[in-house]
Amino acid sequence: MALQRPRQFPTTGFEVVGRGQKLEEEKLPFYVREEYYPMQIGDVVHVHYQVVAKLGYGTNSTVWLARDLRDGKYWALKVYINTLLHNQELRVYKHLASAPSNTPTELGYDHVRRSHESFQISGPAGNHDVLVMEPLGTSLQTFQNLQKEGVFPRQFVTGALMQVLIGLNFLFEADVLHTGKFIDLHADNLLIALTDDSILSRVEQNEIDTPSARKRVEDTIIHVSQYILGARGPLVISDFGQARIGAEQHGNAMPIPYRAPEVILGMPWNSAVDRWSVGLLAWDLLEKEKLFQVYDSESQEHNDACHLAAMTALMGPPPPEFLEKSTATRKYWDSNGKWIGPVPVPTERTFDALATALVGEDRKLFLNFVECFVWWLPEGGRCQTMLINVASIIAARSGSKVRIGMHKALVSVYGGVWWVVSRHFRNDHLGKV
Repeated sequence: MALQRPRQFPTTGFEVVGRGQKLEEEKLPFYVREEYYPMQIGDVVHVHYQVVAKLGYGTNSTVWLARDLRDGKYWALKVYINTLLHNQELRVYKHLASAPSNTPTELGYDHVRRSHESFQISGPAGNHDVLVMEPLGTSLQTFQNLQKEGVFPRQFVTGALMQVLIGLNFLFEADVLHTGKFIDLHADNLLIALTDDSILSRVEQNEIDTPSARKRVEDTIIHVSQYILGARGPLVISDFGQARIGAEQHGNAMPIPYRAPEVILGMPWNSAVDRWSVGLLAWDLLEKEKLFQVYDSESQEHNDACHLAAMTALMGPPPPEFLEKSTATRKYWDSNGKWIGPVPVPTERTFDALATALVGEDRKLFLNFVECFVWWLPEGGRCQTMLINVASIIAARSGSKVRIGMHKALVSVYGGVWWVVSRHFRNDHLGKV
């Protein structure tokens, strides 16, 4: 196949950032310039991918928009640092690629980021893994920050949650847990998919017409990232850099204010922690005040006590099944679940007292939903299973495998019932709130 001629990108006409000003990945606390591949806009890598814009950066990678010179299709290239000895994200994507696509949860494919291919490139100081993926739009968190009140309306939240649940159901069937040591499922790693490539064409043309600012440090050019705004597709679960493969895990996990109780207490944990994250996500999308926080940044022991006290105020005493999971619980509750911890249980920190966004039946249904997930035993009791094949329910109600038609769905959950309600919520509403 003949390759298209690479485009020529401007070598002048852009803002040059001074050496004294930190830019993009330079601002990260453990940044080492030599670990990052010195990519430049206009470079061609792996024979046929021409880099046309920078899309982002992180502690172990940079992300670039590239155009395939074989067919003109756009791809996102995630270029990892050369000191990453164990690339967990690459391992997880390869594992997901082996998952069958003809299962009842095929709908989940639309809501979990997939890899197209991977390869290595050689840099001045070592080799770099490169992951090729479909480009996605901005994160749900960025979109939420643009909302006037900082939260979404109920119709949007119910539609978004259904899409997240379908994606999670697919991950669970593939034996993948999204939660990792410093990460959980939250609005910042839920990205909005694109519905056409015209946005990407404009991003490339922007680099021709008004090239982005950049900074030169020796043989490295640090480019300023462009944001892909205007995406109108479904939500896609992304960022698997700390995801786990396997039903049961051990060790620390999740950002401090979002940790599930079993993580705080050093218990083994499983997919229940992702369900916990869904409950906190639902709350954060709709309510302005967060359920939990960092209570003491100096003392982990004191912070843990305050955190568990807040959970006790919110959820009530833990059941015996939870207390029996670890002897660490004896420091905070007696055998009957009565709080005996070193700090008092806060007052007026119940779900009912904190929920202010909704009224009437909507409020009741919302609280039933959150309490199903933010609970001592989200895998049992009031929520014996996170969902009963949500994808199949939607497919059955819509008569076909509609991507996400968001018809009114009543989902029975063994020990109880919770509603995920929406009035024919369409994907493109994600871009219209």
